Amino acid sequence: MALLEVLIALVVLAFSGTAMITLLGQTAHTVRNLRDSERTIRLASAELERLVLWDRGQLAAHVGRSSIRGWSIRVDALTPALFDVSIAESDTGIVLLRTTVYRPEPSYVAQP
Repeated sequence: MALLEVLIALVVLAFSGTAMITLLGQTAHTVRNLRDSERTIRLASAELERLVLWDRGQLAAHVGRSSIRGWSIRVDALTPALFDVSIAESDTGIVLLRTTVYRPEPSYVAQP
């Protein structure tokens, strides 16, 4: 009887050990994917920071979809002074970040 109890305990221990190893493997995979996604978002954010520094002429020249430094960039002119800028991964086309930029027409003051 004691031998049967030991055998059952070993089977339960084996099942729980297998479940724990599977759970740890899935957790490691999830953490790796999260780090990769976070890195991609950080790189896209850095690129978007460069794009929002563009002046009105540069934004108007890039209206539509274009590829810049491995990113798919889309610039839409909502009004003559308002531009919607989005950045996506080139291979998947999934939009990662989007912002709207206001670039008013420069006002020229006559010099006396």
